[in-house]
Amino acid sequence: FILVPTAFFLIIYVKTVSQND
Repeated sequence: FILVPTAFFLIIYVKTVSQND
């Protein structure tokens, strides 16, 4: 079970959603 890539992906996902202009 790898958690690091998941957390990294979540960060990018949140950033993308937040920048959804």
